[in-house]
Amino acid sequence: MATKILVVDDDRVTSSLLERLLTRVGYEVITASDGAYGLELAKTIKPALVISDMLLPKVHGIDLCKKIKDDRELRGIKVVLITAVYKGAATQADARSWGADCYFEKPISTKDLLTWVEKNIPKEPGSDKARKARVKPESLDIDKIMNELQSLVADSKKQKK
Repeated sequence: MATKILVVDDDRVTSSLLERLLTRVGYEVITASDGAYGLELAKTIKPALVISDMLLPKVHGIDLCKKIKDDRELRGIKVVLITAVYKGAATQADARSWGADCYFEKPISTKDLLTWVEKNIPKEPGSDKARKARVKPESLDIDKIMNELQSLVADSKKQKK
């Protein structure tokens, strides 16, 4: 069984990009599109890591982080906050004070994120993917992945109409 990572982001492109990226290197990724569902999933699946956007519907990403870190059963879960809105050194310091283990600004450097994740979130021992999945971040064609995701989102929107 692979190590679980929960991605909470209402932006489908970012969520899908992170899901594909982390799955390719051997993690099991679960997604949620709002903070309330993200908190519910965190309580249910108890992932090793939650990567959450800061600006979310229902429960703000900052509040999600605080709730995880304040809960006796969840506080061992690492939390990474990501944002396209709140930026700068002051926000990074605030993220740490809210209990976040790390903070990234969008657009996210996938190389930096993968380096942090692989350093801080060990894969389950014995997992076939864990043994095979030493992918170098620079070897991933992020532009190709983004184009595929944007096509999927566009197709999805066409089907809903």
